[in-house]
Amino acid sequence: MITYSIAPSGYNFNVSVSTTTHKNKADFEAVSNRLKYRKQSANIDTLCRLIRDGHSFCHCFDDDDDTFTNTTKDNENFRYTSFIPYDIDNNTLPMEEYLTTLTYQPTIAYTTTSNGLDGKGFRYRLIYCFDGKIKGVGRYQALFDKMKDESGIGKLDNCTHSPAQAFFGNALPTCRMVCTHYVYHLSTAASTTTEKKEKVSKQIKIKKEESDIICNDTFRQDFEGMSFRRFVSTYSSEYPLIEESELSYRNGYAPIDENYLRIYRKWDVNTRRIHKWQDGEGRRKKLATAALIIRKIKPDITAEHLIYCLAYEVVHYYSNIDGVLNKSLILRVAKTALEKPVDDITIKGHDKRKYKVDVAYWKNQGVSIKAAVAKAKGVWNDERIGELYDLQLTDKENVKAMAEYGIKVSESTLKRWRKKHGIAKYRDRT
Repeated sequence: MITYSIAPSGYNFNVSVSTTTHKNKADFEAVSNRLKYRKQSANIDTLCRLIRDGHSFCHCFDDDDDTFTNTTKDNENFRYTSFIPYDIDNNTLPMEEYLTTLTYQPTIAYTTTSNGLDGKGFRYRLIYCFDGKIKGVGRYQALFDKMKDESGIGKLDNCTHSPAQAFFGNALPTCRMVCTHYVYHLSTAASTTTEKKEKVSKQIKIKKEESDIICNDTFRQDFEGMSFRRFVSTYSSEYPLIEESELSYRNGYAPIDENYLRIYRKWDVNTRRIHKWQDGEGRRKKLATAALIIRKIKPDITAEHLIYCLAYEVVHYYSNIDGVLNKSLILRVAKTALEKPVDDITIKGHDKRKYKVDVAYWKNQGVSIKAAVAKAKGVWNDERIGELYDLQLTDKENVKAMAEYGIKVSESTLKRWRKKHGIAKYRDRT
């Protein structure tokens, strides 16, 4: 298994960078034979900036630490590198969607100047950084093939199979870039051919075990052949998303009882977005729990519908750059959930709320979310008091009785409630 880590503080590597910049590929190619390169130390963010500035870059050669030209930049003079680049041309998928199909994510990915032009297809570059120097043409090419095969990069222009190849950056405002800051470990990238065969054999075995899950043939082919994002997009109009029990809204809120279930989401206060579950946070267990919750909510759910919901979960709520949550795992999780009797699924809801606010209802009335929560709370309390209020009891006795049902209300609140609804203090019991 190839391992990696986030680039540590102080991580630097040498890279040869052109002394001039260019705004487009035509200008670059016009002077490519006269280009000069100089070796410099850089970190990942520095390389990203150099790419955006329009520099070209390549590996390190016998340059005596001086500027050099293409006459020096050949395989015979290749000394070392700390990264392996891949040239993706004429692809049918946009860069961001293509990245979701890879088992191992590149350290840097960026679109080229000709990306998306008529007749060009989608074009981008992938750069995988390592924690040491890759020396020798033979080892470079072996690692090039290894990362390509293990990542699932597929067929490509093998010009970068030669360490003498240079890369051109992209100084256009339309340049899109993805930077993971991943640094791959050379010791694990150099795994043996035997280990690779064992991994392939294991994958084949998994597929056979899962092949008995009953799915529509076209659906199954699309699931296995498409990227997660394209698959979810394709079937979004056919299968409604299930992530919580259905609620009945009235007057801007819906009551929540003990039977209410929902898939737990964690709010990130720093990014102000829903947190994506990361490696080390029990992603597989959480996905299996989500499958059981969905099955419990909709006992008659089909295999196709459940698989779609799980794929949606992975795309939107999980970090899956390491590819652990793959399609084989989703099929296993779906199959296990479907085979488990619904009555045996005992999952307690995470929600401690008494009610849920209908944001759309209040928004249509021009009420902010914060104000809507307060209004919904008032409506909920108002109706709960009305359900439990006893005309034969005093305010103090009503407050005590309501507390036994979990409704906390003060005598002053109860007085305001009675006044609002035109109810006398209480009936004379004598």
